[in-house]
Amino acid sequence: MLTISSARRGGCLVIVLAGRIDAASAKQLEQYCLEQIGNGEIRLVFDFAAVNYISSAALRVFLLVAKRLDTLKGSVKLSALNATLRDVFDISGFSKLFAITATVEEAL
Repeated sequence: MLTISSARRGGCLVIVLAGRIDAASAKQLEQYCLEQIGNGEIRLVFDFAAVNYISSAALRVFLLVAKRLDTLKGSVKLSALNATLRDVFDISGFSKLFAITATVEEAL
């Protein structure tokens, strides 16, 4: 189960994720992100503090979002990844593609 909420802070949209981001919830995340981008949000910060699992389907969503924002001259930052999630991003090579910060405040 994935819960998504967001709030504008410092000129960015902070998207707070909680739960599992797996094949079942990745589509929900993708739709949410694309809707926010469609509404003009081009500076996104993802807060992973309450995420306990991420799958390759989720990685695909973040790649899609990053590519979409790149064409719009926007940005995406990932924050508050626990050690397990950070390992997933490191092993997949995605940590080279994204700005990853320890806290949301640092990302802002």
